Amino acid sequence: MNARCLIVDDSWRFLAAARGLLERQGMVVVGDASTKAQALGLAEKLRPDVTLVDIYLGGESGLEVARALSTAATPVRRMTSAA
Repeated sequence: MNARCLIVDDSWRFLAAARGLLERQGMVVVGDASTKAQALGLAEKLRPDVTLVDIYLGGESGLEVARALSTAATPVRRMTSAA
């Protein structure tokens, strides 16, 4: 089963490039958003396995968006890094 990804970025160029790269690597990009509100709505509706978030999201903090996504979601599985 391929991982399902939501991309959150305010640059259409980055969205297109990230989508292409992720899809070539076997991920399924289920949607993209450019604001916190869009990201929260799509995450709830689409339930992605992974969300790629730009930390400089226009007038919003991508870190705050990531925080809101992590508290709003009930993840099916939690992915962690051992870095």
